[in-house]
Order: sequence, then C-alpha cells, then structure tokens
Amino acid sequence: MIPVVLRTERLVLEVPVPSDAELITQYCQDPLFEQVLTTPWPYTRADADAFLGEHVPVSWANGSELTWALRRTEGGPLLGVISVRDIQHELGFWIGAEHRGAGLMSEAATAVAEWTLTGGITGAETVFWRAVEGNVASARVARAAGFRRIQPEHATVPRRDGTTLPAWYGVREASVDPRAYASWDALLGAAA
Repeated sequence: MIPVVLRTERLVLEVPVPSDAELITQYCQDPLFEQVLTTPWPYTRADADAFLGEHVPVSWANGSELTWALRRTEGGPLLGVISVRDIQHELGFWIGAEHRGAGLMSEAATAVAEWTLTGGITGAETVFWRAVEGNVASARVARAAGFRRIQPEHATVPRRDGTTLPAWYGVREASVDPRAYASWDALLGAAA
C-alpha cells in the first residue's frame, strides 16, 4: 500500500521517518510505556531505528500495519504514533507525555478510524481497540473517537514475554453507534 497523509483540524498524520528516531527513543523512555505498551523495554535507539527503517516501510508495503506520525505541521516534530493493524483492523497509539491532555490523540484516532472505515482499507467494516485494563487515558481516547465498549469472553492483551493481561476492548463502525459514548460510563463515569 502507498502511504497516505491524513489531515485534521490541528494535525498532519504522515509516515514516520528515520529522522524521528531521537524523539521516539526519548518518548518511549516513559515508565508508563513499560506498563501499558508492548514496545521493547527498555527502549533503545536501535529499537527506534529498526522500527523506522524496517517495520514501518515493510508494513506499509505489505499492508499489515499502517503507521502514522502525529505532527502539528507537515514534516514538523513528531508528537506521537498511531497505527491500524490488519488483524481486525486494530488501532494502536501512544503520544509523548508533554502532548497529552489536549485531545490530539482523540483527533488522530477519529481520523484514522474514519479513513479506514470509508474505503481507506478495502472491506474494513469495523476498527477494534484494546488496552491493558486500567489504561484510562487510552479508554478516553477510544470513547472520544466513537468506539463502543465491548466485553469479549477472553479480553486480554499480550505482554512482551508472551503472557497476557486483562484488557478493555472497543469497536467502531463507520456510523458511530448512538450507545457508544454511554458504553464507557462504568469505566470512565457518565457524560459531563
């Protein structure tokens, strides 16, 4: 697949490039990442170089995982990363600590989900999201992006060592389910 640039009101989503390695390495030192992500830990510059130099271009080429860098402007500094994986069209994301709390990831997640579901990925009818149980920030992004909370029988997420942890799940269709926002009330509280 040829990489696609997506634009939102405040963001440009474009393919991350090798020059993003320093910022990715810096952001991925966040101790929170050890607990809630499956990125290597401790995260090194070599991990960032392999991600940017091998994983991202190969995964775009074969369509297995489409990854974007969040930026304020085209070619600007990387703020975070978002991707959609071919298996169940699963959304994954992270954002640097200093950029959290401004709704940027919710904006990016909405854009990627809508692009996926409106023909960006042929045949995609749903986009899934999952996160380690207790990852409230990620669940807030999913809720804001129109995902409806679901509770599969075996709700888990893989760990680095191959074991699993309990997880929260969500699903998004092209038309946001009217029940989607309220489906998160038990975890995140009722709508304000």
